[in-house]
Amino acid sequence: MSVTVCASPPTSTAPRRKNLAGKRTNSLGWAKADCHTCAEKQRFCDRRRPRCSACLDEGGICGGYIQALNWERGTVRLGKSRSKSISGAPEKSLPDENSIAQLPQPPTFVFVDETRPAERTRKKARKNSKSSVSNLSQGDRSARSSISSNWDSISPTSPYSPCSQAKSATPPSVYEPQEVILSLSPRIERPPIEDALAFYHSRFSKTTLTWDVPVNPWQAALPQIHDDIPCVRYAAIALAQRQQAHLANKAEGLAVLNLKAKALSVFAAHLNDLSIESGISTSLLLIALDYAETGLSNWTIHLRGALHILESSGGIRLAESRQNLRSQIAMLLWYDVARAMLSRCPPIFPRRYIETLMLWQSESEWSMLGLNGLPDGMFLDMYDLAIAASHPEELSAEMISAFEAKILDATVSNHDHRQLAAMARVWKLGLLLYCRRVLVPLISGEESARYALENDVKPSLPVVGLAAKSLHDPHDLALEILRIVADLPPDSNFQKQCLMPIILASVEVPASNSQYRKIAVDYCERWKDRTGIWIFDSALEFMSGVWSRNDREVTASELRDGTLHESDVEGTKATCITVPWTEIYPRGIEYGFLFG
Repeated sequence: MSVTVCASPPTSTAPRRKNLAGKRTNSLGWAKADCHTCAEKQRFCDRRRPRCSACLDEGGICGGYIQALNWERGTVRLGKSRSKSISGAPEKSLPDENSIAQLPQPPTFVFVDETRPAERTRKKARKNSKSSVSNLSQGDRSARSSISSNWDSISPTSPYSPCSQAKSATPPSVYEPQEVILSLSPRIERPPIEDALAFYHSRFSKTTLTWDVPVNPWQAALPQIHDDIPCVRYAAIALAQRQQAHLANKAEGLAVLNLKAKALSVFAAHLNDLSIESGISTSLLLIALDYAETGLSNWTIHLRGALHILESSGGIRLAESRQNLRSQIAMLLWYDVARAMLSRCPPIFPRRYIETLMLWQSESEWSMLGLNGLPDGMFLDMYDLAIAASHPEELSAEMISAFEAKILDATVSNHDHRQLAAMARVWKLGLLLYCRRVLVPLISGEESARYALENDVKPSLPVVGLAAKSLHDPHDLALEILRIVADLPPDSNFQKQCLMPIILASVEVPASNSQYRKIAVDYCERWKDRTGIWIFDSALEFMSGVWSRNDREVTASELRDGTLHESDVEGTKATCITVPWTEIYPRGIEYGFLFG
């Protein structure tokens, strides 16, 4: 294997944008070859590490550079294989005393193929874990060995490594699926299990994010693939193979279902024996396995399991000193709140979890904006909206007005980033639309009249670019959301993260606004194909259910009134939805698993 060495930096004239460049925290000099992104686009690359200036200027994700890979056999511990890989590297001639000091070289990545179990290392790594070999039944042992004799030894880049901490919180503007490009001989092929874990690390772990946050919740699960209780291992491989099949437009095969079933059975059998990290990682991966296939699945089971694990070990305070755990809990809270909003059922996690987690939140680790696209200042408001929708008897006009004021006052950093600002505006309008469509109809009588009176005297609110009257019209809010989304680049990460607002908006669009329906349809079909995550397809089914019901109602009404001729059924003049989605999909948990 060849080792990439540093070369003198070529002169670069590529400008750097202040708002995107960020701080280079992991400068390793210059690479010998162009980055993968520039090579693919056949453009000039200044080869600067860790990200080239051309990618920074474009606002995209730099694909990185080819890394040297060594395979070590017969090693018991990763530390030994690292030392061997360093000593085995080609020797470099010493520079003259008067020469310029060389910049540090990028680390050598080592894939270790152990030939015997590392018992001592395992016990040390699992010191604080309740899991042990003695907890496993004979069936679990045989299930573990039936997958592959080599997968225990696969060691993808860990999120604990310094490389992960050097990731920038700077938002990219383009969704570019990243997969490590290995300069291997054509005769060398990775085993299917190793290939799946490498794919999980390099591709899936970035699929759901707005940008690659320093503490990636999906990569935080990777250290647990070596656990004696193999539920994380089963779930991660099943998830990777499912997405691989989706991206290739192939049937995923029975192996994925078998792995998922094994992950579920082992997880259920050893729920009280798992370490905190293994239990939370498994819960998160099981949810991901579901939404990679469909939006209709019982997420509450996994969420309750995660909450049980946390509460039995001390609650949210347990995560105060564990950054990876904080990032994973943030993702679980996101899925919980999104589920609760659609189902209009209470969230599983208590509010104190979000309150505490947001106090610890740091841009140097993760943010809700980086994880899911929602501005961090709106997350507690989103939780409160879900609670209010699940307790209609406690709603009042003042509460709804207070919700709207907090949403409108929420601030977003990086205002100079146009696409980020547009995404934040979409979320503001989406939550306002939720207030209008879900909360307002729940109040009646004097409360409803009081709310209407307050809205009549409100001034124009230029912060979202709409007059006060339009802010309280679901149809106007919906069209504005879809207009903003259509203006975002179709390959933008920021557009990808607008799924919930797009669905809330699209179900307000009548047949007479067919061009806006097309925006939503194109969005779902495009991102299903680009990500291999089929929750976008479930979202389209959700929209279509509302559209077909309303189109039938409007057509029948206009035919009865004589305003529509039978030969012109497509020419309906309806300007708004007549049957809201809240009536088509009643309150209940069976409708609460669409958004991810």
